[in-house]
Amino acid sequence: MGQEEGRAAAAERLMEDFSDYLDGVEAETFDPAVTERLLSAMEALDGAEHGFDAGRAEADFRLRHGDLFSGAAVAPREKRALRPRRLLPRLAGVAAAAVLVVALAAQGLGLDLFQYAANWTRGEFTFTTGEGWEPETACYSNGQAALDAYGVRVPMLPTWNPVWEGEDFPGLEITVTEEDGGAVFTEDHRTKAGDGYTFVVRERRTARQAEADVQGRDDPDTVVYEFDGRTYYIVPLGTDRYRITWACGRYSGEICGDMDLEQARHFVRSITSPDEWVYTAPDMSVPPKYATIQAAMEAVGIDSGYAPAWLPEGFVPVESDTYASEEAGWYSAHLFATDVEGERNLSLSFDLHTDPGGVGSTVYPKDDSPVVTFEKAGVTFYIISNGPWRSVAWMDGGVSGSVGGNLTEEECRQIVDSIPRYAS
Repeated sequence: MGQEEGRAAAAERLMEDFSDYLDGVEAETFDPAVTERLLSAMEALDGAEHGFDAGRAEADFRLRHGDLFSGAAVAPREKRALRPRRLLPRLAGVAAAAVLVVALAAQGLGLDLFQYAANWTRGEFTFTTGEGWEPETACYSNGQAALDAYGVRVPMLPTWNPVWEGEDFPGLEITVTEEDGGAVFTEDHRTKAGDGYTFVVRERRTARQAEADVQGRDDPDTVVYEFDGRTYYIVPLGTDRYRITWACGRYSGEICGDMDLEQARHFVRSITSPDEWVYTAPDMSVPPKYATIQAAMEAVGIDSGYAPAWLPEGFVPVESDTYASEEAGWYSAHLFATDVEGERNLSLSFDLHTDPGGVGSTVYPKDDSPVVTFEKAGVTFYIISNGPWRSVAWMDGGVSGSVGGNLTEEECRQIVDSIPRYAS
């Protein structure tokens, strides 16, 4: 065993000792001196740059001892996730509103029966609500959120998805499998018929192991594609089916499934150069059932005073939707609008959930921009950015609201200022 491997093994043993100590210690017997001694010993092993990953160690530690961190994100029993990457621009706004699921106490009772928390990382912003929720197996709204949770900061996942025709759109399933010295992150996009594609990122101990994952170097049919300082190997698997593999440092990537060659190139270009959002006008041939969000809210018994009285000019209602379940105590209203001349969309969604025992989450994919928070009438509002899309979201007693679209921060604030319930 080399010097570097020995130091890494020693650091791993110390981490296990530290973890075992915390597993067995009680509040009355906790000794800060023991903690300081173990942390100092681990710090002394800092020379194992490649063998000991401090970021990964921290992530593992937080996963095992999440109860020690106030406000730490936990996985709720039910998590409805907004798909982070564009399939159809029209669907992006609808999904942004449809995912807004909360479990809040009935405001008419005048009681605050719920605990709720807001947590965010580089990849997602999450509201967790309800009584009695407990940490379970970690779940993620998208592959990037999983990479963020494990401290992976190397761009490895596409930000572009092809447009699918028809109604059978790909689903989204995220899995993380821990292996010796690393993890495998899978983002699977499949239709009910099994068509689609899969993204895989493998974390290896060394760059050499990551390079060994690359396939097709010696295949005469392989298309070698150079982009942004990386080499991608695009291997044909049949008619309009390809496998793309590459390596970057200790990480290897794979994209496999149904695509043509230009789509394959577009996939890999979007990994390091995010695909620009392109506006597509939605179908406006059939008017929506409700022309305003207020009308939709009143139809299901949600106080329309929570809806904004002002919206930016140019937006025309395209689609509305309502949902009411007395058994579940959940009532929801949604309106999708578009501004054809301004080439932007707008989504408004309001929910009321009267079951205090219910558990739910709202997940918003986000970019590197910090979440902006501000208060009005005692309520905290959050502005979450994800590329050109901004959402302002909040919770107030038994009602939650979300307005999202191609908006500026100032427009988000003006929308909130126009809500009658929060008027001065």
